[in-house]
Amino acid sequence: MSYNNIIGNENIIKRMEQLDMEIGNHMYSHKLLTKLTNNEIKSEIEKVDNLIFNIINKNPSLIRPSYGTYNNRIKKIMNRPIIIWNVDSLDWKYHNSKKIYKRVMESISDGDIILMHDIYNATANSLELIIPKLLENEYQFMTL
Repeated sequence: MSYNNIIGNENIIKRMEQLDMEIGNHMYSHKLLTKLTNNEIKSEIEKVDNLIFNIINKNPSLIRPSYGTYNNRIKKIMNRPIIIWNVDSLDWKYHNSKKIYKRVMESISDGDIILMHDIYNATANSLELIIPKLLENEYQFMTL
């Protein structure tokens, strides 16, 4: 989660924890990490960790670097698994639930991680189509 997704959504984060969902760190300000110093990267991680810890008394278990971009230098700084998607729903581009649905369904296969953003209504609406179809096709939703 990034700063904008944490503040004001504390109850959602608590609920996610109660449902045993994995909560990841997505950097404080969503900057391109390859352009930051080591200390700036550490600060990006620590700020989110502290916000999450103050809500659920534990740090996020995973990291998804901003823009999915990292290198060996950044990898050495991270202190937990780095998770990257292999199916981009393009929800950030389309803002259309039917296009998002089509993109996911044309790209999905076993073991995939789908990139979606919780800030778009079209993404939430697309899940009303995607989840039933994937379940119908005997896919399972799992934590990492």
